[in-house]
Amino acid sequence: MSIIQSHTVTLYGGNDEFKIILRPLSDDYLPYLYRWNADPEVLYWAEGDDVAAYTPEAVHQIYGSISQNSFCFAVEVNGKTIGECWLQKMNLPQVKAMYDENLDVRRIDMCIGEKEYWGKGIGTLFVGMLVDFAFSKEKVDVLHCLCEDYNIRSRRVWEKNNFTLVLEEKLPQPQKGKIQYHWRLTKEEYEKQKKGNICN
Repeated sequence: MSIIQSHTVTLYGGNDEFKIILRPLSDDYLPYLYRWNADPEVLYWAEGDDVAAYTPEAVHQIYGSISQNSFCFAVEVNGKTIGECWLQKMNLPQVKAMYDENLDVRRIDMCIGEKEYWGKGIGTLFVGMLVDFAFSKEKVDVLHCLCEDYNIRSRRVWEKNNFTLVLEEKLPQPQKGKIQYHWRLTKEEYEKQKKGNICN
């Protein structure tokens, strides 16, 4: 029996420098997930609290659970698997309470596990691919994403994909982050931006 529930969606994108393919995450990628989730430097950016490492059992629990209600992808750049990301139905009660219960609200989470690919704009590119998939194919109403104040790179990803900062929450101390930022992009905003890009 599989640990990760897979799907059949593959997304293609990138630019002249980086050919990006988002492939369905499956148990075949567990060796990558074990390695990335045992690296404190990777987890520093991927986790909100101070997690130094996850055991293989914890990795099974995390991805086995998330994949039941998400599109989980392995990120492949120029033929090399470098990270993972997912489009998930919003699972935080305090965020769900901000919206009409009939709206399809989802979040995007991401991790680049291969450190030589950090700081090259790749996260911005593949998040853009997920945004297009969410609104164009899945007909999502709202994307609501989160990052903490120390994670400047994550903040840039949301800004470059035209998300709006809608809430700043002070976090209980002591912990790594002091403030949690809430970023939002609605279907109407996305379509307006798309239309503007076509007209330009």
